[in-house]
Amino acid sequence: MSYELFVEVTRNGTVESRHFGAAAVCDFKGNLVDSWGDIESLVFPRSALKPILAIHLIESGASDQYALGDAELSLACSSHQGEQMHQNLVESWLNRLGLTEDHLACGAVLPEHTESAHQLLASGQHGCRIHHNCSGKHTGFLTTALHLNMPLDNYHLVDHPLQQLSLDILSDLADIDLKQYPMGIDGCGLPAPTMPLLQLAHAMARFAKPVRLSDERAQAIYRLHKAITNEPLYIAGQGTVVSELNEVTKGAVLAKTGAEGILTAALPERGLGIAVKITDGSARARSVALLAILDHLDALSDEEKHKLQAHILPTLVNSTGQTVGEIHPAASWLRDSTVIELNENRRNLNRKGFQKIHLKKSS
Repeated sequence: MSYELFVEVTRNGTVESRHFGAAAVCDFKGNLVDSWGDIESLVFPRSALKPILAIHLIESGASDQYALGDAELSLACSSHQGEQMHQNLVESWLNRLGLTEDHLACGAVLPEHTESAHQLLASGQHGCRIHHNCSGKHTGFLTTALHLNMPLDNYHLVDHPLQQLSLDILSDLADIDLKQYPMGIDGCGLPAPTMPLLQLAHAMARFAKPVRLSDERAQAIYRLHKAITNEPLYIAGQGTVVSELNEVTKGAVLAKTGAEGILTAALPERGLGIAVKITDGSARARSVALLAILDHLDALSDEEKHKLQAHILPTLVNSTGQTVGEIHPAASWLRDSTVIELNENRRNLNRKGFQKIHLKKSS
């Protein structure tokens, strides 16, 4: 088992922390295009599977019966931040179903969006299930269960027919029987399947270009592409790498995070899927790694990279607002990447700046 050095965190040009990982790039035919580190070991994709787990909503006819629009479908794929727009849509969707938040199996939490959480507490309210970042996914499952006349009780358990249906769809996309692998329980209570990182990339490639799937499944996936592209803020939220990457590229890159250092991307126009796993579970490293891979694949224009700069080369800011460091792809990785070149140029400038400051203080 081996992993590659993907990301470094530097302060004054000196490496303070390092993040190792593995990544795979596959095409829709099942070919491995590129890889780094151990891509055969099992990973928990976690929330990165949500777009695939939303296929049943459309394929079953539930989305048509309940007149779900792009916003609801994007929300069904989401790990949302609990902003007011997310809360409002989950609540109105549940009302449309004749259900309440008590039907959601996910727990009560505060919104992940800091401002929304502060406003909630300031008003004397508490966190609820609607605020959970998986509430959109859970509402999607309840929608399909109602449409197919499945029991709502225990809809989140692995032996429920809806979860078995979902596993079958996941297995189809990953082109492997996932029931042969260990199964965990996710943070929201739903089953958490495992698979090799390679198969996760393959699943995302088949989601990107579903031409080898049934026509019905392919059309459902294309519908999800449209929804995420048209409503990128509902799949995550303001300032997130997922929403901004989806919005800036206008659907050419459909990204999705998963807990513990997972980040995936589907590239519909090129029929490629990417899966990244940061071994220490770091969230700050996964976006830097994915964007470096996208640049390596020439998947981003100069204009898109400029707009995504805050995620490509994040800075460390202290409590006074001063920039004190940076997070960047390791210099030893992806030597052909212009992101690496830009980063090295910036580091050289920073070193010169620090030298000037040091000389002034010494004089």
